[in-house]
Amino acid sequence: MIARSTFASLPFSAPALLCLALASCGDSVATSASDTLDTTTGSTTDSTTDVTPTTPTTADETTTTTGGMTGTASEDTTTTTTGPTTGTSTDTGVSATETTSTSTTDGETTSTSTGDTSTSTSDTSTSDASTSTGETDTDGEPVACLAADFPVTAALCGDDGPPCVTVRDEVVSPDLTFRNDMPAIALRGDCEPVVLYSVAENGFHGFYAERVGPGAWAATPMPSPVATGALEADPDGEAMFAMVDDGAFGSTLWRRFAGQWTQESALAGMNHVRAPQLLRDSVGALHVGHIDSNQLAFHEVFDGAWSKAQVLTQADIHVRLALDADDAARLITWSSAEGTWKLHYAAPPAAAEVITPLGSNLLDRPHTGLALVGAEATPWVLLARRQGNPNFYDIVLAHRTGPAAWAFETLAAENQPGESQCNGAPGGPGESCDYDYRVLYPLALLSSASEVRAIYLAIRRQGTMVSECEFNPFQVCWWETSVDTSSSEVRVAWPGSQPDEHQVAAVDVFTDRATARLDTAGNMHLTFYDLPPGTGPDPLVRYLMIGK
Repeated sequence: MIARSTFASLPFSAPALLCLALASCGDSVATSASDTLDTTTGSTTDSTTDVTPTTPTTADETTTTTGGMTGTASEDTTTTTTGPTTGTSTDTGVSATETTSTSTTDGETTSTSTGDTSTSTSDTSTSDASTSTGETDTDGEPVACLAADFPVTAALCGDDGPPCVTVRDEVVSPDLTFRNDMPAIALRGDCEPVVLYSVAENGFHGFYAERVGPGAWAATPMPSPVATGALEADPDGEAMFAMVDDGAFGSTLWRRFAGQWTQESALAGMNHVRAPQLLRDSVGALHVGHIDSNQLAFHEVFDGAWSKAQVLTQADIHVRLALDADDAARLITWSSAEGTWKLHYAAPPAAAEVITPLGSNLLDRPHTGLALVGAEATPWVLLARRQGNPNFYDIVLAHRTGPAAWAFETLAAENQPGESQCNGAPGGPGESCDYDYRVLYPLALLSSASEVRAIYLAIRRQGTMVSECEFNPFQVCWWETSVDTSSSEVRVAWPGSQPDEHQVAAVDVFTDRATARLDTAGNMHLTFYDLPPGTGPDPLVRYLMIGK
Protein backbone atom coordinates (compact mmCIF):
# COMPACT_ATOMS: atom_id res chain seq x y z
CA MET A 1 0.00 0.00 0.00
CA ILE A 2 1.25 3.49 -0.83
CA ALA A 3 1.19 5.84 2.12
CA ARG A 4 0.48 9.35 0.95
CA SER A 5 1.96 12.11 3.05
CA THR A 6 0.24 15.36 3.88
CA PHE A 7 1.37 18.32 5.91
CA ALA A 8 1.25 17.90 9.67
CA SER A 9 -1.93 19.16 11.28
CA LEU A 10 -1.75 22.81 12.24
CA PRO A 11 -2.01 23.40 15.99
CA PHE A 12 -4.81 25.94 15.74
CA SER A 13 -8.48 25.87 14.91
CA ALA A 14 -8.26 27.99 11.77
CA PRO A 15 -7.48 26.63 8.29
CA ALA A 16 -5.17 23.68 8.02
CA LEU A 17 -3.13 22.86 4.94
CA LEU A 18 -4.69 20.66 2.34
CA CYS A 19 -2.60 18.35 0.19
CA LEU A 20 -5.12 17.98 -2.61
CA ALA A 21 -5.72 20.10 -5.72
CA LEU A 22 -6.13 20.03 -9.48
CA ALA A 23 -2.46 19.22 -9.63
CA SER A 24 -3.27 16.40 -7.22
CA CYS A 25 -1.60 17.81 -4.14
CA GLY A 26 -1.96 21.49 -3.52
CA ASP A 27 -4.33 23.46 -1.37
CA SER A 28 -6.89 25.09 -3.58
CA VAL A 29 -9.77 22.67 -3.02
CA ALA A 30 -12.82 23.71 -1.04
CA THR A 31 -14.22 21.62 1.76
CA SER A 32 -17.61 21.60 0.10
CA ALA A 33 -17.55 21.27 -3.69
CA SER A 34 -14.31 21.53 -5.61
CA ASP A 35 -14.04 23.00 -9.05
CA THR A 36 -10.56 21.59 -9.42
CA LEU A 37 -11.48 17.94 -9.26
CA ASP A 38 -15.16 17.73 -10.13
CA THR A 39 -15.73 17.76 -13.87
CA THR A 40 -19.44 18.24 -13.40
CA THR A 41 -19.13 21.80 -12.13
CA GLY A 42 -16.70 24.65 -12.14
CA SER A 43 -18.14 26.26 -9.04
CA THR A 44 -18.22 26.01 -5.31
CA THR A 45 -20.88 26.82 -2.78
CA ASP A 46 -20.01 30.15 -1.21
CA SER A 47 -19.95 30.45 2.54
CA THR A 48 -22.25 33.02 4.12
CA THR A 49 -20.75 36.11 5.68
CA ASP A 50 -21.29 34.90 9.23
CA VAL A 51 -19.15 31.81 8.70
CA THR A 52 -15.54 31.84 9.84
CA PRO A 53 -13.25 32.35 6.82
CA THR A 54 -11.77 29.10 5.68
CA THR A 55 -9.11 27.72 3.48
CA PRO A 56 -9.50 24.16 2.19
CA THR A 57 -8.92 21.59 4.91
CA THR A 58 -8.84 17.87 5.36
CA ALA A 59 -9.78 16.02 8.48
CA ASP A 60 -7.06 14.60 10.69
CA GLU A 61 -4.11 15.42 8.49
CA THR A 62 -1.04 13.56 9.65
CA THR A 63 2.52 13.24 8.48
CA THR A 64 3.66 9.86 7.25
CA THR A 65 7.37 9.36 7.67
CA THR A 66 7.77 5.72 6.70
CA GLY A 67 10.07 5.30 3.79
CA GLY A 68 11.62 8.72 4.37
CA MET A 69 14.90 9.66 2.75
CA THR A 70 18.23 9.00 4.42
CA GLY A 71 21.83 9.73 3.56
CA THR A 72 23.07 12.57 1.37
CA ALA A 73 22.69 13.42 -2.27
CA SER A 74 25.67 12.86 -4.49
CA GLU A 75 26.66 13.30 -8.09
CA ASP A 76 27.90 9.71 -8.02
CA THR A 77 25.48 7.65 -10.06
CA THR A 78 24.33 4.32 -8.74
CA THR A 79 21.31 3.89 -11.00
CA THR A 80 20.01 5.71 -14.03
CA THR A 81 16.49 5.21 -15.31
CA THR A 82 14.08 6.71 -17.72
CA GLY A 83 10.75 7.18 -15.99
CA PRO A 84 7.62 5.80 -17.62
CA THR A 85 4.76 8.04 -18.54
CA THR A 86 2.47 6.23 -16.11
CA GLY A 87 2.76 4.30 -12.91
CA THR A 88 3.97 4.95 -9.39
CA SER A 89 7.08 6.91 -8.62
CA THR A 90 10.37 5.11 -8.27
CA ASP A 91 12.14 8.24 -7.01
CA THR A 92 13.42 6.74 -3.77
CA GLY A 93 17.17 6.20 -4.18
CA VAL A 94 19.05 8.99 -2.45
CA SER A 95 22.19 8.62 -4.52
CA ALA A 96 20.40 7.86 -7.76
CA THR A 97 20.31 10.24 -10.70
CA GLU A 98 17.31 9.93 -12.98
CA THR A 99 17.49 11.30 -16.51
CA THR A 100 14.37 11.79 -18.55
CA SER A 101 14.14 12.60 -22.22
CA THR A 102 11.13 14.04 -23.99
CA SER A 103 10.45 15.58 -27.37
CA THR A 104 10.63 19.37 -27.51
CA THR A 105 8.35 21.58 -29.52
CA ASP A 106 10.92 22.01 -32.27
CA GLY A 107 11.11 18.26 -32.79
CA GLU A 108 14.50 17.72 -31.17
CA THR A 109 14.95 14.62 -29.03
CA THR A 110 17.82 13.32 -26.96
CA SER A 111 18.56 9.81 -25.85
CA THR A 112 18.45 8.78 -22.22
CA SER A 113 21.67 8.92 -20.23
CA THR A 114 23.02 5.54 -19.18
CA GLY A 115 25.19 6.31 -16.21
CA ASP A 116 27.12 9.44 -17.14
CA THR A 117 25.84 12.27 -14.98
CA SER A 118 28.60 14.72 -15.75
CA THR A 119 26.29 16.67 -18.03
CA SER A 120 24.19 17.67 -15.06
CA THR A 121 27.01 19.79 -13.68
CA SER A 122 29.58 20.35 -16.40
CA ASP A 123 27.53 22.98 -18.20
CA THR A 124 26.81 25.10 -15.13
CA SER A 125 29.92 27.27 -15.38
CA THR A 126 29.29 30.98 -15.57
CA SER A 127 32.80 32.15 -14.84
CA ASP A 128 32.69 34.82 -17.51
CA ALA A 129 31.28 37.73 -15.57
CA SER A 130 30.81 39.95 -18.61
CA THR A 131 27.21 41.01 -19.06
CA SER A 132 25.06 40.87 -22.15
CA THR A 133 21.65 42.19 -21.20
CA GLY A 134 19.10 40.89 -23.67
CA GLU A 135 21.80 39.56 -26.01
CA THR A 136 21.08 36.22 -27.67
CA ASP A 137 23.07 33.71 -29.66
CA THR A 138 22.31 32.56 -33.18
CA ASP A 139 19.52 30.27 -31.89
CA GLY A 140 17.79 33.12 -30.07
CA GLU A 141 18.78 31.86 -26.62
CA PRO A 142 20.10 34.35 -24.06
CA VAL A 143 23.86 34.44 -23.62
CA ALA A 144 23.89 35.02 -19.86
CA CYS A 145 21.58 35.37 -16.87
CA LEU A 146 24.13 36.84 -14.48
CA ALA A 147 23.15 39.29 -11.76
CA ALA A 148 24.19 42.35 -13.77
CA ASP A 149 21.97 41.28 -16.67
CA PHE A 150 18.85 42.12 -14.64
CA PRO A 151 16.42 43.80 -14.72
CA VAL A 152 15.46 42.50 -18.13
CA THR A 153 15.40 45.16 -20.83
CA ALA A 154 14.48 42.93 -23.78
CA ALA A 155 11.02 43.36 -25.26
CA LEU A 156 8.47 40.82 -24.02
CA CYS A 157 6.11 38.93 -26.30
CA GLY A 158 2.53 40.13 -26.59
CA ASP A 159 1.16 43.68 -26.53
CA ASP A 160 3.00 45.54 -29.31
CA GLY A 161 5.81 43.02 -29.34
CA PRO A 162 6.18 39.74 -31.23
CA PRO A 163 3.62 36.93 -30.77
CA CYS A 164 4.03 34.60 -27.80
CA VAL A 165 4.89 31.03 -28.76
CA THR A 166 5.84 27.81 -27.01
CA VAL A 167 9.61 27.55 -27.40
CA ARG A 168 9.96 24.50 -25.12
CA ASP A 169 7.41 22.05 -23.76
CA GLU A 170 9.12 19.32 -21.74
CA VAL A 171 8.48 16.78 -19.02
CA VAL A 172 10.79 17.18 -16.03
CA SER A 173 9.53 14.01 -14.32
CA PRO A 174 7.05 11.66 -16.03
CA ASP A 175 6.16 9.83 -12.82
CA LEU A 176 2.49 10.18 -11.89
CA THR A 177 2.58 10.58 -8.14
CA PHE A 178 1.14 12.55 -5.24
CA ARG A 179 2.78 15.98 -4.85
CA ASN A 180 2.48 19.21 -2.87
CA ASP A 181 1.49 22.68 -4.08
CA MET A 182 3.80 23.39 -7.04
CA PRO A 183 7.45 22.95 -8.04
CA ALA A 184 10.03 25.75 -7.80
CA ILE A 185 12.19 27.06 -10.63
CA ALA A 186 15.38 29.10 -10.93
CA LEU A 187 17.76 30.01 -13.76
CA ARG A 188 21.47 29.28 -13.75
CA GLY A 189 24.01 31.81 -15.01
CA ASP A 190 23.75 30.27 -18.49
CA CYS A 191 19.95 30.81 -18.36
CA GLU A 192 19.17 27.10 -18.25
CA PRO A 193 16.39 26.17 -15.78
CA VAL A 194 16.59 24.04 -12.66
CA VAL A 195 13.50 22.71 -10.87
CA LEU A 196 12.81 21.52 -7.32
CA TYR A 197 9.82 19.19 -7.04
CA SER A 198 8.29 16.92 -4.43
CA VAL A 199 6.96 13.41 -4.09
CA ALA A 200 4.57 12.89 -1.16
CA GLU A 201 4.24 9.10 -1.07
CA ASN A 202 5.81 6.97 1.67
CA GLY A 203 7.17 10.13 3.24
CA PHE A 204 8.23 13.46 1.77
CA HIS A 205 10.90 13.37 -0.94
CA GLY A 206 12.45 16.20 -2.91
CA PHE A 207 14.26 16.15 -6.25
CA TYR A 208 16.51 18.70 -7.89
CA ALA A 209 16.36 18.55 -11.69
CA GLU A 210 18.64 20.24 -14.20
CA ARG A 211 17.95 20.64 -17.89
CA VAL A 212 20.89 18.94 -19.62
CA GLY A 213 19.73 19.21 -23.23
CA PRO A 214 16.66 19.58 -25.42
CA GLY A 215 13.94 17.56 -23.70
CA ALA A 216 16.40 15.98 -21.23
CA TRP A 217 16.43 16.48 -17.45
CA ALA A 218 18.72 14.94 -14.82
CA ALA A 219 17.19 14.66 -11.34
CA THR A 220 18.95 13.91 -8.06
CA PRO A 221 17.35 13.43 -4.63
CA MET A 222 17.54 16.17 -2.04
CA PRO A 223 19.39 15.35 1.18
CA SER A 224 16.39 16.13 3.40
CA PRO A 225 12.63 15.55 3.24
CA VAL A 226 10.86 18.07 0.98
CA ALA A 227 7.14 18.66 1.20
CA THR A 228 7.52 21.95 -0.66
CA GLY A 229 10.45 24.22 -1.34
CA ALA A 230 11.76 27.36 -3.00
CA LEU A 231 14.79 27.87 -5.27
CA GLU A 232 17.03 30.87 -5.88
CA ALA A 233 20.26 31.18 -7.86
CA ASP A 234 23.58 32.85 -7.20
CA PRO A 235 24.50 32.92 -10.90
CA ASP A 236 27.81 34.73 -10.45
CA GLY A 237 28.93 32.26 -7.79
CA GLU A 238 27.64 29.19 -9.66
CA ALA A 239 25.58 28.24 -6.59
CA MET A 240 21.94 27.46 -5.93
CA PHE A 241 19.91 27.96 -2.75
CA ALA A 242 16.88 25.97 -1.61
CA MET A 243 14.50 26.82 1.22
CA VAL A 244 13.01 23.46 2.15
CA ASP A 245 9.76 22.80 4.02
CA ASP A 246 9.89 19.30 5.50
CA GLY A 247 6.10 19.06 6.00
CA ALA A 248 6.38 19.08 9.80
CA PHE A 249 6.93 22.84 10.27
CA GLY A 250 10.69 22.61 9.78
CA SER A 251 12.18 25.03 7.21
CA THR A 252 15.88 24.73 6.37
CA LEU A 253 18.16 26.67 4.03
CA TRP A 254 20.50 24.71 1.75
CA ARG A 255 23.28 25.74 -0.64
CA ARG A 256 24.33 23.72 -3.67
CA PHE A 257 27.85 24.14 -5.05
CA ALA A 258 29.89 21.81 -7.26
CA GLY A 259 27.07 19.27 -7.21
CA GLN A 260 26.80 19.03 -3.41
CA TRP A 261 24.16 20.35 -0.99
CA THR A 262 25.17 21.85 2.37
CA GLN A 263 22.73 23.07 5.00
CA GLU A 264 23.36 26.76 5.66
CA SER A 265 20.77 27.50 8.34
CA ALA A 266 17.15 27.05 9.41
CA LEU A 267 14.22 29.26 10.31
CA ALA A 268 13.59 29.42 14.04
CA GLY A 269 10.33 27.96 15.27
CA MET A 270 7.60 26.21 13.30
CA ASN A 271 7.12 27.52 9.77
CA HIS A 272 5.94 26.76 6.24
CA VAL A 273 7.58 27.86 3.00
CA ARG A 274 6.29 27.63 -0.58
CA ALA A 275 7.84 27.86 -4.05
CA PRO A 276 7.81 31.62 -4.88
CA GLN A 277 9.04 32.71 -1.45
CA LEU A 278 12.84 32.94 -1.72
CA LEU A 279 14.79 35.77 -3.39
CA ARG A 280 18.43 36.90 -3.37
CA ASP A 281 19.18 40.61 -3.26
CA SER A 282 21.99 42.65 -4.85
CA VAL A 283 24.42 42.10 -1.97
CA GLY A 284 23.75 38.37 -1.66
CA ALA A 285 21.33 38.36 1.26
CA LEU A 286 18.41 35.94 1.01
CA HIS A 287 14.84 37.11 1.60
CA VAL A 288 12.05 34.75 2.62
CA GLY A 289 8.32 35.46 2.89
CA HIS A 290 6.41 32.80 4.83
CA ILE A 291 3.96 32.00 7.61
CA ASP A 292 4.49 30.26 10.92
CA SER A 293 2.30 27.75 12.71
CA ASN A 294 0.25 30.57 14.26
CA GLN A 295 -0.67 32.00 10.84
CA LEU A 296 1.63 34.98 11.29
CA ALA A 297 3.21 36.16 8.04
CA PHE A 298 6.87 37.17 8.17
CA HIS A 299 9.58 38.70 6.03
CA GLU A 300 12.98 37.30 7.03
CA VAL A 301 16.46 38.14 5.73
CA PHE A 302 19.51 35.89 5.95
CA ASP A 303 22.99 37.43 5.59
CA GLY A 304 24.77 34.97 7.86
CA ALA A 305 22.16 35.48 10.57
CA TRP A 306 18.39 35.87 10.42
CA SER A 307 16.42 39.05 10.99
CA LYS A 308 12.63 39.04 10.81
CA ALA A 309 9.63 41.33 10.71
CA GLN A 310 6.01 40.35 11.17
CA VAL A 311 3.79 41.40 8.28
CA LEU A 312 0.26 40.11 8.97
CA THR A 313 -1.82 37.94 11.27
CA GLN A 314 -4.26 35.17 10.32
CA ALA A 315 -2.47 34.89 7.00
CA ASP A 316 -2.82 32.27 4.30
CA ILE A 317 0.28 30.28 3.41
CA HIS A 318 0.54 31.80 -0.08
CA VAL A 319 2.88 34.71 0.66
CA ARG A 320 4.35 36.35 -2.46
CA LEU A 321 7.59 38.33 -2.36
CA ALA A 322 9.36 40.85 -4.63
CA LEU A 323 12.40 43.14 -4.19
CA ASP A 324 12.84 46.63 -5.59
CA ALA A 325 16.08 48.12 -6.94
CA ASP A 326 17.12 49.08 -3.41
CA ASP A 327 16.48 45.52 -2.13
CA ALA A 328 13.41 46.64 -0.19
CA ALA A 329 10.87 43.85 0.17
CA ARG A 330 7.26 43.95 -0.98
CA LEU A 331 4.84 41.18 0.00
CA ILE A 332 1.24 40.18 -0.61
CA THR A 333 -0.86 37.53 1.08
CA TRP A 334 -4.45 36.73 1.96
CA SER A 335 -5.52 37.38 5.55
CA SER A 336 -8.77 36.75 7.41
CA ALA A 337 -7.90 39.10 10.30
CA GLU A 338 -10.91 41.28 9.48
CA GLY A 339 -13.42 38.44 9.52
CA THR A 340 -13.30 37.62 5.81
CA TRP A 341 -10.56 36.95 3.29
CA LYS A 342 -8.81 40.04 1.96
CA LEU A 343 -5.64 40.34 -0.11
CA HIS A 344 -3.06 42.57 1.61
CA TYR A 345 0.06 44.40 0.43
CA ALA A 346 2.98 45.15 2.73
CA ALA A 347 6.14 47.22 2.38
CA PRO A 348 7.88 46.62 5.72
CA PRO A 349 8.20 48.34 8.11
CA ALA A 350 5.02 50.15 7.04
CA ALA A 351 1.71 48.61 8.06
CA ALA A 352 -0.01 46.35 5.55
CA GLU A 353 -2.88 47.71 3.47
CA VAL A 354 -5.85 46.01 1.84
CA ILE A 355 -5.71 45.47 -1.92
CA THR A 356 -9.15 43.90 -2.30
CA PRO A 357 -11.59 41.59 -0.55
CA LEU A 358 -11.91 38.15 -2.07
CA GLY A 359 -15.70 38.41 -2.06
CA SER A 360 -16.03 35.15 -0.15
CA ASN A 361 -15.18 33.48 3.14
CA LEU A 362 -13.99 30.43 1.22
CA LEU A 363 -10.43 30.73 -0.10
CA ASP A 364 -10.25 28.03 -2.74
CA ARG A 365 -8.13 29.81 -5.40
CA PRO A 366 -5.41 31.41 -3.29
CA HIS A 367 -2.62 31.54 -5.90
CA THR A 368 -1.50 35.09 -6.71
CA GLY A 369 1.35 36.87 -8.48
CA LEU A 370 3.36 39.97 -7.54
CA ALA A 371 5.68 42.05 -9.74
CA LEU A 372 7.35 45.46 -9.41
CA VAL A 373 7.38 47.49 -12.60
CA GLY A 374 9.18 50.63 -13.76
CA ALA A 375 11.60 53.05 -12.13
CA GLU A 376 9.17 53.61 -9.25
CA ALA A 377 8.73 49.85 -8.67
CA THR A 378 4.96 50.07 -8.96
CA PRO A 379 3.40 46.93 -7.45
CA TRP A 380 1.25 44.86 -9.82
CA VAL A 381 -0.81 41.92 -8.60
CA LEU A 382 -2.53 39.02 -10.38
CA LEU A 383 -5.35 37.17 -8.63
CA ALA A 384 -8.62 35.28 -8.98
CA ARG A 385 -11.52 37.20 -7.40
CA ARG A 386 -15.10 36.11 -6.87
CA GLN A 387 -17.79 37.56 -9.09
CA GLY A 388 -21.09 38.85 -7.73
CA ASN A 389 -22.31 35.34 -8.46
CA PRO A 390 -20.10 33.54 -5.94
CA ASN A 391 -19.89 30.40 -8.04
CA PHE A 392 -17.60 32.08 -10.58
CA TYR A 393 -14.30 33.96 -10.72
CA ASP A 394 -12.64 36.76 -12.64
CA ILE A 395 -8.93 36.93 -13.42
CA VAL A 396 -7.98 40.39 -12.16
CA LEU A 397 -4.87 42.52 -12.70
CA ALA A 398 -4.34 45.28 -10.14
CA HIS A 399 -1.72 47.98 -9.60
CA ARG A 400 -1.08 50.42 -6.80
CA THR A 401 -1.85 54.08 -7.57
CA GLY A 402 -1.13 55.53 -4.13
CA PRO A 403 -1.32 54.77 -0.41
CA ALA A 404 -4.03 52.13 0.04
CA ALA A 405 -5.29 52.93 -3.49
CA TRP A 406 -5.44 50.31 -6.22
CA ALA A 407 -6.76 50.21 -9.78
CA PHE A 408 -8.28 47.00 -11.15
CA GLU A 409 -8.99 45.51 -14.55
CA THR A 410 -10.67 42.21 -15.38
CA LEU A 411 -8.58 40.20 -17.82
CA ALA A 412 -11.00 37.30 -18.24
CA ALA A 413 -14.27 36.14 -16.68
CA GLU A 414 -15.98 32.82 -16.11
CA ASN A 415 -19.70 32.16 -16.68
CA GLN A 416 -19.88 33.10 -20.34
CA PRO A 417 -23.13 32.87 -22.38
CA GLY A 418 -23.93 29.42 -23.70
CA GLU A 419 -21.99 27.50 -21.07
CA SER A 420 -23.60 24.51 -19.36
CA GLN A 421 -22.82 22.47 -16.26
CA CYS A 422 -24.21 19.35 -14.66
CA ASN A 423 -25.07 21.01 -11.37
CA GLY A 424 -28.28 19.27 -10.39
CA ALA A 425 -28.36 15.77 -8.96
CA PRO A 426 -29.60 13.08 -11.39
CA GLY A 427 -33.03 11.62 -10.83
CA GLY A 428 -32.10 8.01 -11.51
CA PRO A 429 -29.54 5.66 -13.05
CA GLY A 430 -28.52 5.85 -16.71
CA GLU A 431 -29.15 9.57 -17.24
CA SER A 432 -26.65 11.61 -19.24
CA CYS A 433 -25.62 15.25 -19.10
CA ASP A 434 -23.33 17.20 -21.43
CA TYR A 435 -21.19 19.93 -19.88
CA ASP A 436 -19.23 22.72 -21.55
CA TYR A 437 -17.82 25.61 -19.50
CA ARG A 438 -14.58 27.47 -18.69
CA VAL A 439 -12.52 27.59 -15.51
CA LEU A 440 -9.80 30.24 -15.10
CA TYR A 441 -6.65 30.19 -12.98
CA PRO A 442 -3.91 32.82 -12.49
CA LEU A 443 -0.53 31.19 -13.17
CA ALA A 444 2.22 33.81 -13.00
CA LEU A 445 3.03 37.51 -13.17
CA LEU A 446 6.37 38.58 -14.67
CA SER A 447 7.93 41.97 -15.29
CA SER A 448 10.88 43.43 -17.15
CA ALA A 449 12.27 46.89 -16.43
CA SER A 450 9.22 48.51 -18.03
CA GLU A 451 6.66 45.83 -18.96
CA VAL A 452 4.42 43.39 -17.14
CA ARG A 453 2.85 40.17 -18.36
CA ALA A 454 0.06 38.21 -16.71
CA ILE A 455 -0.11 34.50 -17.50
CA TYR A 456 -3.37 32.71 -16.83
CA LEU A 457 -4.96 29.39 -17.76
CA ALA A 458 -8.34 28.91 -19.39
CA ILE A 459 -9.55 25.32 -19.14
CA ARG A 460 -12.57 24.38 -21.23
CA ARG A 461 -14.28 21.59 -19.35
CA GLN A 462 -16.18 19.60 -21.94
CA GLY A 463 -17.64 16.11 -21.95
CA THR A 464 -20.50 13.88 -20.91
CA MET A 465 -21.57 12.63 -17.49
CA VAL A 466 -23.63 9.49 -16.83
CA SER A 467 -25.54 8.95 -13.61
CA GLU A 468 -25.04 6.06 -11.22
CA CYS A 469 -27.20 5.22 -8.21
CA GLU A 470 -27.24 3.02 -5.15
CA PHE A 471 -29.84 2.18 -2.50
CA ASN A 472 -28.61 2.45 1.10
CA PRO A 473 -31.45 2.30 2.12
CA PHE A 474 -32.73 5.12 -0.12
CA GLN A 475 -31.72 5.87 -3.67
CA VAL A 476 -28.70 8.15 -3.93
CA CYS A 477 -27.48 9.19 -7.39
CA TRP A 478 -24.40 11.01 -8.66
CA TRP A 479 -22.65 11.87 -11.92
CA GLU A 480 -19.66 9.94 -13.26
CA THR A 481 -17.56 11.09 -16.21
CA SER A 482 -18.22 9.07 -19.34
CA VAL A 483 -16.39 11.17 -21.95
CA ASP A 484 -13.93 13.96 -21.23
CA THR A 485 -12.67 16.07 -24.13
CA SER A 486 -11.45 19.01 -22.04
CA SER A 487 -8.85 21.34 -23.50
CA SER A 488 -6.95 24.38 -22.28
CA GLU A 489 -4.99 27.46 -23.27
CA VAL A 490 -2.17 29.24 -21.48
CA ARG A 491 -2.79 32.90 -22.25
CA VAL A 492 -0.54 35.94 -21.92
CA ALA A 493 -2.17 39.29 -21.10
CA TRP A 494 -0.92 42.80 -20.33
CA PRO A 495 -2.30 46.02 -18.88
CA GLY A 496 -5.12 47.47 -20.95
CA SER A 497 -5.56 44.33 -23.05
CA GLN A 498 -8.91 42.86 -24.03
CA PRO A 499 -9.64 39.11 -23.83
CA ASP A 500 -9.63 38.69 -27.61
CA GLU A 501 -6.15 40.26 -27.73
CA HIS A 502 -4.53 37.83 -25.29
CA GLN A 503 -1.86 35.60 -26.78
CA VAL A 504 -2.37 31.83 -26.65
CA ALA A 505 1.13 30.71 -25.73
CA ALA A 506 0.57 27.01 -25.00
CA VAL A 507 -2.21 24.42 -25.02
CA ASP A 508 -3.25 21.29 -23.14
CA VAL A 509 -1.98 22.45 -19.75
CA PHE A 510 -3.95 21.22 -16.75
CA THR A 511 -2.94 22.81 -13.47
CA ASP A 512 -4.12 25.61 -11.20
CA ARG A 513 -0.80 27.35 -10.42
CA ALA A 514 2.78 27.68 -11.64
CA THR A 515 6.10 29.22 -10.68
CA ALA A 516 7.95 31.29 -13.25
CA ARG A 517 11.18 33.13 -14.08
CA LEU A 518 12.06 35.64 -16.79
CA ASP A 519 15.41 35.37 -18.56
CA THR A 520 17.44 38.19 -20.07
CA ALA A 521 16.07 37.64 -23.59
CA GLY A 522 12.50 38.03 -22.33
CA ASN A 523 11.63 34.32 -22.34
CA MET A 524 9.19 33.20 -19.64
CA HIS A 525 10.08 29.89 -17.95
CA LEU A 526 7.25 28.07 -16.13
CA THR A 527 7.08 24.85 -14.15
CA PHE A 528 3.99 23.18 -12.70
CA TYR A 529 2.37 19.88 -11.79
CA ASP A 530 0.30 18.83 -14.79
CA LEU A 531 -2.71 16.51 -14.62
CA PRO A 532 -3.98 15.66 -18.12
CA PRO A 533 -7.57 14.35 -18.32
CA GLY A 534 -7.85 10.59 -18.02
CA THR A 535 -4.46 10.07 -16.35
CA GLY A 536 -5.76 9.54 -12.82
CA PRO A 537 -5.40 11.65 -9.70
CA ASP A 538 -1.62 12.20 -9.72
CA PRO A 539 0.38 14.70 -11.82
CA LEU A 540 3.68 14.71 -13.64
CA VAL A 541 6.17 17.61 -13.56
CA ARG A 542 6.17 19.82 -16.65
CA TYR A 543 8.20 22.78 -17.93
CA LEU A 544 7.38 25.44 -20.52
CA MET A 545 9.42 28.21 -22.05
CA ILE A 546 7.26 30.89 -23.66
CA GLY A 547 9.08 33.27 -25.95
CA LYS A 548 8.93 34.96 -29.29
